[in-house]
Amino acid sequence: MSDATGGSPAVSLTSSDDGGSQGFDADFVKKPDERYICPVCELVLREPVQTGCGHRYCKFCINQKLGEATPKCPLDGEDLKKEEVFPDKFCKREILSAIVYCTFKSNGCTVEIPLQDLTAHVQECDFAIIDCIFKEAGCVMVLQRRHLSHHLESECLYRQEPCSFCGELVAIAVYEQHERQECPNIPIICPNNCGTVNIPRAQLEEHFKTCPVAEAECSFSSHGCSFKGRRTALHDHETASLTEHFQLVTRSLGSLELEHSRTKRELQEKNNEAGLLKEKVKQHEQDIASMKQSISKLDTKMTALQKMMASQTDRQINIEQGLGATAKKEEVDQQKRELSSVKDQVKRLDNRVNSLESGGGGASSSKGDGFSGVLETQLNAHDRQLGIHDVRLAEMDLRFQILETASFDGTLLWKIKDYTRRKHEAVTGRTLSLYSQPFYTSQFGYKMCARVYLNGDGMGKGTHMSLFFVIMRGEYDALLPWPFRQKVTLMLLDQDQGRRHLSDTFRPDPTSSSFKRPTSDMNIASGCPLFVSQSVVESKTYLNDDTIFIKVVVDCSDLVSP
Repeated sequence: MSDATGGSPAVSLTSSDDGGSQGFDADFVKKPDERYICPVCELVLREPVQTGCGHRYCKFCINQKLGEATPKCPLDGEDLKKEEVFPDKFCKREILSAIVYCTFKSNGCTVEIPLQDLTAHVQECDFAIIDCIFKEAGCVMVLQRRHLSHHLESECLYRQEPCSFCGELVAIAVYEQHERQECPNIPIICPNNCGTVNIPRAQLEEHFKTCPVAEAECSFSSHGCSFKGRRTALHDHETASLTEHFQLVTRSLGSLELEHSRTKRELQEKNNEAGLLKEKVKQHEQDIASMKQSISKLDTKMTALQKMMASQTDRQINIEQGLGATAKKEEVDQQKRELSSVKDQVKRLDNRVNSLESGGGGASSSKGDGFSGVLETQLNAHDRQLGIHDVRLAEMDLRFQILETASFDGTLLWKIKDYTRRKHEAVTGRTLSLYSQPFYTSQFGYKMCARVYLNGDGMGKGTHMSLFFVIMRGEYDALLPWPFRQKVTLMLLDQDQGRRHLSDTFRPDPTSSSFKRPTSDMNIASGCPLFVSQSVVESKTYLNDDTIFIKVVVDCSDLVSP
């Protein structure tokens, strides 16, 4: 198991597209051959590549050289060409299979392990120096991982133990303060000295309501009685003050009647105003209908005038053609004057139509302008409210869709369609990873999801599908125990025979930030960079109809709901 972002920085096997970093600085059991040493960083080759001149370099180091204005090989001075640089997979396998000492050898670890497994070992090494899991609570102890359990069992002042009264888990350092100030079930004596003992702190307020020596108000205080005293004296007061209380009630009833009458008048006035408003609206609708009819008539008349104008134009043309050389000047001028008169009349009608369309027309428009503005304001307000409701409905619809597909038993079944297209997007760098829908250990439990790199991540990039498990920030995190400790099983489901599922199971490392209470939307993903090779994924056993199925199972057998 490893984090999605890699392990110990000094020997991390995860690398980015540009080579990641310089060579490995691990402590090899057997000194590596000189041919496995990068001539640039003088460390063991990381992501080894070979140049056209036959020399080997770290991918990161050669990329730096290729970025120079005139890149040359540091060993023989030959020109370096990017197209002649290729990965040396054989050399990479040799280096990753070399045996190295654990990073924490100086702390006492005697493990000798292949370099490719070092990152996973370092994250679980018993000799690693770690902080106490209750560091955020205040513990400053730094110790080896193998001593953590003893520290938590008998030394850490911030370890949690159940309160003997309420059962809540409380840190040892604040246990006395919890009993003295916070525990809801610890028995206490009535502070009013009424003689009642063993009252649970949470029920103290309820006791005050019936405590015989507690101060209480007269039941007629809402009517104006100002008496306050012990509950034992309250009965005597109410018995002795019947007349005064009756007068107070009478005055209250009179005030209520006056208030009722005033409210009734105001309601009647509002109803009258509403009636007038309805009449105005009805009148305005009638005015609008009348204006529409007037505009329709004007359109008809305009069409007739346009036809008349066309006829007059044709007539003028015919007259001009018929006059010829013998036409009299007076007849021509008369025709021109008639045509000019027709044009002026058409222009006046056109202006009137424009005025009606823009202003609502004459007297009818002047009646409805003010009210039309009020209506327009109200319509705009309604439109805004409808827009807000549409957005809220869309948000609720999306939330319901997520809840309908959510699982509350710790099991995720994730169907990934269009595998070929999504794989291509991962290879080209457009979409490196995909997130599943959230799922939960119970209705009020941990919120989780899965994250998959179809083209691999870290040491699995380009060769494997990487699958990770992610703890998300949930609504009920404050009620759940942290760090997350449930066993997790990651699976790729068989679609052929249904029996050859590929799976990997791990238990969370309580010291890893991946399993602490989330402080952002989600923690760093943790899982398997080398979950399954891409050639296996793309076989017909696991890829069918361009679809794969991923299943994540979280062991919830020992969980107790909040």
